[in-house]
Amino acid sequence: MVDAHLYLREHSIRQSFEGFLSLWRSLSVACESGLDAHGLGPAHHRIMFLLGSHEGLLPSELCRRLGITKQSLGRALGELKGKRLVEQRQDGADRRKRPVFLTNEGRRLEAELFMAIRTVLTLAYRQVDGNAVDGFRRVLRAAEQVSQLPDGL
Repeated sequence: MVDAHLYLREHSIRQSFEGFLSLWRSLSVACESGLDAHGLGPAHHRIMFLLGSHEGLLPSELCRRLGITKQSLGRALGELKGKRLVEQRQDGADRRKRPVFLTNEGRRLEAELFMAIRTVLTLAYRQVDGNAVDGFRRVLRAAEQVSQLPDGL
């Protein structure tokens, strides 16, 4: 009988991490030209992606989801505002809150970048069955939950 936990061995985990690095690079390459055309980098893209998926996030929530400081977020948001890709509006219910939104141009660019990501993932997903895709997503969710534990790993 084959050991059910072979995937926990060092070699297997190294292969998995190498796969994540390769995937990240493929997704980054797919978006490079769109980002370069606007003088943007990966940090800007991550902000725009989250705003494209969750419109109207507060800066504090962006910091939490991205794992960055207010200072880092402020710098990138300032650049995105300067390029008229995002805007902050006063919250109608609480004037102290200033959620962040993509502008029309920001939505257009984010959609273009997402299409590049979608193409890469769609091509990969088509090479495996639905169980593999579901398993991949479950691993990603579990890894995210582990990273949020108070004691870390």
